[in-house]
Amino acid sequence: MKERAEKFRQQVLERGGVGPRARYTREQRQEAVAYVRERQQQGAGIEESAKELGMSSWTLSRWGSAARRAQQEPERAALVPVEVKPARGVAQAGALVVHGPGGVRVEGVSVEDAVALLRGLV
Repeated sequence: MKERAEKFRQQVLERGGVGPRARYTREQRQEAVAYVRERQQQGAGIEESAKELGMSSWTLSRWGSAARRAQQEPERAALVPVEVKPARGVAQAGALVVHGPGGVRVEGVSVEDAVALLRGLV
């Protein structure tokens, strides 16, 4: 494992990414997360793994969390079907309330504006 950590550090140095704000490739991030997971299975903490890789434990923790979320969340489609209902109690005649994904709500939309909005998404 120590040789693997040294190889990782050498690859980062060769790219010129040393210190804060260093940019890592997707492969380097995946390699670092895989290394930390293996070291954790061996009983090492994230702090120890971070020292071995020459990185911040905070950065490795964030990368690990992002990798877990990516595995749990399925790929999302660019467009999601939404239901458009006439609004109750809206003062404007013909105004709609549009409910989108993630709790997005748009009130007072005319039918013409809703059509234009949907055409703009295509």
